[in-house]
Amino acid sequence: MNDFDQLLELKLRQLLDPVVAGPPPARRARRPRPQQPILTVDGVGIELAAVPVVEPVVVTLPVAAGR
Repeated sequence: MNDFDQLLELKLRQLLDPVVAGPPPARRARRPRPQQPILTVDGVGIELAAVPVVEPVVVTLPVAAGR
Protein backbone atom coordinates (compact mmCIF):
# COMPACT_ATOMS: atom_id res chain seq x y z
CA MET A 1 0.00 0.00 0.00
CA ASN A 2 1.48 3.35 -0.98
CA ASP A 3 1.18 6.68 0.81
CA PHE A 4 -1.80 7.81 -1.26
CA ASP A 5 -3.78 4.67 -0.35
CA GLN A 6 -2.94 5.12 3.32
CA LEU A 7 -4.01 8.76 3.21
CA LEU A 8 -7.32 7.85 1.56
CA GLU A 9 -7.98 5.11 4.08
CA LEU A 10 -7.21 7.45 6.99
CA LYS A 11 -9.48 10.22 5.65
CA LEU A 12 -12.27 7.75 4.93
CA ARG A 13 -12.01 6.32 8.44
CA GLN A 14 -12.17 9.84 9.91
CA LEU A 15 -15.32 10.57 7.91
CA LEU A 16 -17.15 7.31 8.50
CA ASP A 17 -16.29 6.43 12.11
CA PRO A 18 -18.68 9.00 13.65
CA VAL A 19 -21.46 7.89 11.30
CA VAL A 20 -21.01 4.19 12.02
CA ALA A 21 -20.55 4.67 15.77
CA GLY A 22 -24.00 6.21 16.26
CA PRO A 23 -27.21 4.22 16.56
CA PRO A 24 -29.37 3.81 13.46
CA PRO A 25 -32.23 6.29 13.14
CA ALA A 26 -35.62 5.17 14.43
CA ARG A 27 -38.06 4.06 11.79
CA ARG A 28 -41.35 5.82 11.55
CA ALA A 29 -44.47 3.73 11.32
CA ARG A 30 -46.30 3.99 8.06
CA ARG A 31 -49.68 5.61 8.30
CA PRO A 32 -52.37 3.73 6.47
CA ARG A 33 -54.03 6.19 4.15
CA PRO A 34 -56.33 5.76 1.25
CA GLN A 35 -54.49 6.56 -1.90
CA GLN A 36 -55.85 7.21 -5.34
CA PRO A 37 -54.33 5.04 -8.03
CA ILE A 38 -51.69 6.91 -9.96
CA LEU A 39 -52.47 5.31 -13.31
CA THR A 40 -55.54 3.34 -14.26
CA VAL A 41 -55.97 1.37 -17.44
CA ASP A 42 -59.53 0.46 -18.36
CA GLY A 43 -60.26 -1.59 -21.46
CA VAL A 44 -57.25 -0.45 -23.42
CA GLY A 45 -56.12 -2.91 -26.06
CA ILE A 46 -52.63 -3.06 -27.47
CA GLU A 47 -52.27 -3.38 -31.20
CA LEU A 48 -49.07 -4.95 -32.42
CA ALA A 49 -47.82 -3.58 -35.70
CA ALA A 50 -45.73 -5.65 -38.07
CA VAL A 51 -42.05 -4.91 -37.52
CA PRO A 52 -39.79 -5.41 -40.53
CA VAL A 53 -36.99 -7.86 -39.87
CA VAL A 54 -33.64 -7.51 -41.56
CA GLU A 55 -32.06 -10.81 -42.51
CA PRO A 56 -28.29 -11.06 -42.05
CA VAL A 57 -26.27 -11.26 -45.26
CA VAL A 58 -23.23 -13.55 -45.45
CA VAL A 59 -20.37 -12.14 -47.52
CA THR A 60 -17.10 -13.88 -48.22
CA LEU A 61 -14.01 -11.73 -48.63
CA PRO A 62 -10.85 -12.90 -50.38
CA VAL A 63 -7.83 -13.04 -48.09
CA ALA A 64 -4.26 -12.77 -49.30
CA ALA A 65 -2.03 -15.72 -48.45
CA GLY A 66 0.41 -15.14 -45.62
CA ARG A 67 4.14 -15.58 -45.91
